[in-house]
Amino acid sequence: MVEETAADTTSFSSIVTQRARELIDNHGAEVENATTEMLIEVLDRGEMSEILQALRVRQCIRLETNRDRYTRRLPDKIVWAVEQAIEQGRVGIARLLGRAYLDAKSEDQEVPKERRQGS
Repeated sequence: MVEETAADTTSFSSIVTQRARELIDNHGAEVENATTEMLIEVLDRGEMSEILQALRVRQCIRLETNRDRYTRRLPDKIVWAVEQAIEQGRVGIARLLGRAYLDAKSEDQEVPKERRQGS
């Protein structure tokens, strides 16, 4: 298996690479969350070219930061499924999963609040 490095970003357009680097600079360690929100937003707008661009930016960021996909929490697993649906051209399913992501994220954020209140 070939290890992916930042050098592999040459397979992305200069626009995608520039956008990925801007997001990394602006969001630092939280860049994965920022790109998730961006991907869900473009899914809602429904422009296939925007959806594919957002997915490419997200993939480029992973290569630039040399990070694996984070999938410990349910919202992260749903986003992974969104990405797979887009890659397979199943945009309708990706949109449904995008809504499920928002619901799961909302519930995921409520759990810590409930724990703090119960303490």
